[in-house]
Amino acid sequence: MLRKKTNGVARRPQRTSILSEVAQTSVDRRAFLRGSGLAIGGLAAVAATGGTVQKANAASTAAGAVDLRKSVCTHCSVGCTVIAEVQDGVWTGQEPGWDSPFNLGAHCAKGASVREHAHGERRLKYPMKKEGGEWKRISWEEAINEIGDGMMSIREESGPDSVYWLGSAKHSNEQAYLFRKFAGYWGTNNVDHQARICHSTTVAGVANTWGYGAMTNSYNDIHNSKAIFIIGGNPAEAHPVSLLHVLRAKEQNNAPLIVCDPRFTRTAAHADEYVRFRPGTDVALIWGILWHIFDNGWEDKEFIRTRVWGMDQIREEVANWTPEEVERVTGTPGSQLKRVARTMANNRPGTVIWCMGGTQHTNGNNNTRAYCILQLALGNMGTSGGGTNIFRGHDNVQGATDLGVL
Repeated sequence: MLRKKTNGVARRPQRTSILSEVAQTSVDRRAFLRGSGLAIGGLAAVAATGGTVQKANAASTAAGAVDLRKSVCTHCSVGCTVIAEVQDGVWTGQEPGWDSPFNLGAHCAKGASVREHAHGERRLKYPMKKEGGEWKRISWEEAINEIGDGMMSIREESGPDSVYWLGSAKHSNEQAYLFRKFAGYWGTNNVDHQARICHSTTVAGVANTWGYGAMTNSYNDIHNSKAIFIIGGNPAEAHPVSLLHVLRAKEQNNAPLIVCDPRFTRTAAHADEYVRFRPGTDVALIWGILWHIFDNGWEDKEFIRTRVWGMDQIREEVANWTPEEVERVTGTPGSQLKRVARTMANNRPGTVIWCMGGTQHTNGNNNTRAYCILQLALGNMGTSGGGTNIFRGHDNVQGATDLGVL
């Protein structure tokens, strides 16, 4: 935090005793802003009454009462730093982490309301049990005993595999580890979490392409991208702070932004090229772009020769997807896809970004494989500003998955 220190001495103690105390105290920015209202009010009162009002030690009181604790917003994959302000054990306020490389001192509307998790009016503050159609408050001891007895009864009657343990990507690594251990201690491996329906297709598709199912670069590395290709994602609404990184590349590098989506989204509103296509035809769309890349020799031949296995088979398949056939399937004109292919070829390295719009399909694994192959053909892998960057639904999908809950 920014701090201001001074050793100045008040020359007129009768009228400026409050300022004297403040001047000798280390005050952070927020404490100063809080205390200033009280301090100004006190000075006004002193001026009006000739010095008969009791002084208010505003700045020192505020500085001593507020404890700043660094936390993480769990609303989306960005994982913005949140500075929680705690007074007497109560979370009273917050501000974004100004030194965070992720949110760069910003909050979106979701992040700004994260304190509501603890203090919202609709938050459940104690166990409740429904009896006769009405919710009734019970003690923690009653809740633990009743749930525990019920689970043990199920285990004795039907065995440990009769219970499904469902974790969460909102868990920290430590919570995920303990959750998996708890299920193992219970006696089952029937444990999973919500990544099964959000990004399991990404894990399989990316892992089958280069061995590990994770985002290959980082949010900050998008700043180095010369082109940005977004498909199956709407970061302007789903991960608002992530769009800051996209727009920084757009501004600093004059990087063209290409957005492929069946509907015109808030992200598409920022695009230099908006590509509308039929839902579920992602693979045909990517093959259509690759048709133009191969047809014009825009692929990175040396990268493919030295680093890629199987691209010859891809060429054979892509050859079937002529501009006419791709337009029939996707509804996207071949002339537009040629323009997209030329843009990606002329602005390297470029990054490909996707989210659950591409993964939550019966052919989601095929979609993610196709996205990766596009980057391999362009030679955009293993380089700063390139890669396949997967914007997850929550901030710890990867960690919770890697620590055994998936």
